Amino acid sequence: MKTVFGHSRDGSSVDSMMTPMIDVVFLLLIFFLTTSSFQKLEKQLPTAAATPPDSQPTGANAEQLPPPALTDFNDVVIKLHQRDGGGVSYKLQNQDIASLDELSDRMTAILKVRSDVPIIIDPDRAVEAGEAILVYDLIRRRGSLSVFLVAK
Repeated sequence: MKTVFGHSRDGSSVDSMMTPMIDVVFLLLIFFLTTSSFQKLEKQLPTAAATPPDSQPTGANAEQLPPPALTDFNDVVIKLHQRDGGGVSYKLQNQDIASLDELSDRMTAILKVRSDVPIIIDPDRAVEAGEAILVYDLIRRRGSLSVFLVAK
């Protein structure tokens, strides 16, 4: 069978048959670019070795704050419980927190290590919404990029 390159009898060329294939290739390229995920790989998350040794906090709170636990940094859970005598008690990763100021200091220390860690605020049903919003605003002011409220 003989193949003729160049102009055929009806005037069409080989180049005009390539145009639909190029269109399909560009459509596939656009499809794969728009459906791919651009999330940060878990291998690139910060570690304890990545922090410089001279970045220790200074001042009166330097001795009071323990370093944040770097073992479980998938998310940070803050639970709010209504006390019997009034007021709210706080738990950060199931550790009791004495006051809102201590919670603020610990969140500042955690967010220095990783500011994009998801923070989940889990209030009990008895806790007023204003108290949960107060904690939410406090965490956002500290520089958190993702804060979530649990609704029950």
